[in-house]
Amino acid sequence: MTGHRPPNDGSRRLLETATSRRQDERLWTGVASLTGAAGNSTGLVGTPEQVADALVEYYKLGIDNFLIRGFEPLEDARRYGRDLIPLVREKIAALEAQSVRAAG
Repeated sequence: MTGHRPPNDGSRRLLETATSRRQDERLWTGVASLTGAAGNSTGLVGTPEQVADALVEYYKLGIDNFLIRGFEPLEDARRYGRDLIPLVREKIAALEAQSVRAAG
């Protein structure tokens, strides 16, 4: 979308990130580049284990709420509930247990 200027700061920052090819290990901004950062247009890509690891890294930064969706809402929701969310919970519980042990 050449010449498109998003109407809000968050979308403008996202578009800047997408066009600068700034990379995060799992963050994919290809849809943002194609849509001019319209809507929710980023994604974490990889296996459930890889995406869970990426979500835990965001959790370590203080982010504890995530909007997770895909291109096939019903099937993706099933996969997230079966494959991703239990992994994330397990990894965060292990991280918190490690923090308790280190503090105690």
